[in-house]
Amino acid sequence: MLPWRPLGRVFLVASPLMGVIMLALALHQRSQLDRRATRHGNHISDQQAANWCGFRVQSDAFTRVAGSKTLLINAFREHRTANASVRLIAIVPQAERALSGRCVFCCRERGEVVTVEAKRTTHPSNYFFSYGTGDFLCPMPSGCQPRYVGLVSEDGKDLSDLTLLPVLNRRAPERSRMPLNFTLCMPSLFNHYDNVLQFVQAMELYQLLGIQKAFLYKTSCSATMETVLQYYSGKVGFLQVLPWPISSHLKPSSSWLPSTSPGDIHYYGQIPANNDCLYRNMHQSRYVLMHDPDEVIVPTGNVSFQTLMSDLEKAHGENVNFYFPNNIFRLEEKEENSKYDLLEWKHLPGTNFLLHTLRETDGAGGKLVLDPRSVLQMEVHAVQAHFNKGRTETIGSEQGLLHHVRRRKNSQQKSDLVREEGLLKMAPALVQRVNRALSSMGLLNTSFGPAPH
Repeated sequence: MLPWRPLGRVFLVASPLMGVIMLALALHQRSQLDRRATRHGNHISDQQAANWCGFRVQSDAFTRVAGSKTLLINAFREHRTANASVRLIAIVPQAERALSGRCVFCCRERGEVVTVEAKRTTHPSNYFFSYGTGDFLCPMPSGCQPRYVGLVSEDGKDLSDLTLLPVLNRRAPERSRMPLNFTLCMPSLFNHYDNVLQFVQAMELYQLLGIQKAFLYKTSCSATMETVLQYYSGKVGFLQVLPWPISSHLKPSSSWLPSTSPGDIHYYGQIPANNDCLYRNMHQSRYVLMHDPDEVIVPTGNVSFQTLMSDLEKAHGENVNFYFPNNIFRLEEKEENSKYDLLEWKHLPGTNFLLHTLRETDGAGGKLVLDPRSVLQMEVHAVQAHFNKGRTETIGSEQGLLHHVRRRKNSQQKSDLVREEGLLKMAPALVQRVNRALSSMGLLNTSFGPAPH
């Protein structure tokens, strides 16, 4: 275990006698609050917890480390290490790769603030931007079960600007007892995202396939999209929207290379958002899908997603991740005279999945379905660090096909494209679900009669 040292005498007291009095009062107050919270079935508030240590608690999506340009996102209990520890997910500047730091624990059981040396890891993929993803592993002091943790610069002597983060994932149920089988993680919506029709279709497609929960990181979107998000998060409960105000802290790029779109970090922080979502769901979901709203994996044949994943697990075992190669369905090529080019959807901004059935034959990249407990680090298209002999298997189109509706990526002629109708098999059920959702949101134009069956 890495060395720790108590800081209670240095930072929390003005004199030894006063320190004893203040510590006794603080522990008595916390004990009373604990009993009151337990009696009424309530959780103790962040502010009450912070008061016991005298520090602020995170209130923004990002917490800057004092004396550094590092932005902390969240803290997670790490149950996979030999010694109990907490992992902080962060956005880190490449210029600080050599810098470490010290983790700060408020240990109620010991009645003191304790710091430990942090083990810093800078993740390898930053796509040539000046900021990327990193994490800090904090060994927990003996006898300490922290609910909050912070990070300070290397010397660990100045706690005046310290902000604590709640420790998430404090419990780790067995895989068979996970609350969910399939969860979807989507990176940030930005540039006032307004692809309303495609997003609604995607939400309904995912639910048709058996996805039980979705997470979305939001920077900005249109007013109409806000209505859609409120419907799926509030009324349906399928979607959890997480604020992602990265523009308030960095200049994000809207592309994957700084030469295409200059900025501090790749695609509005897609990779740190993916890693945060991965850790959020590590002990909540057996599998986590990493997709954009313009993508969906469609099982080949008349099988459900549950059946597809069961077959893959039987073939490859547990502790395995699955990579589905990209298949680009060109926006420029649309079905002519399609019965799914519905008049009641014409007024909505966005793309209609059902009108794009021609794919290129050499799509690059792909997306992942992860067993999150087998992953330490990931980027957009790959697992960068597996845990405990975890591995990633590539899945062929004979089992499932990743549909990605986007602009063309090569010069193939239309006659060279391949027609795929797997998504059309789901179209009748999808149309009914989309119309029902749009009607509930007040966004369906009903003046054109019923949709086709």
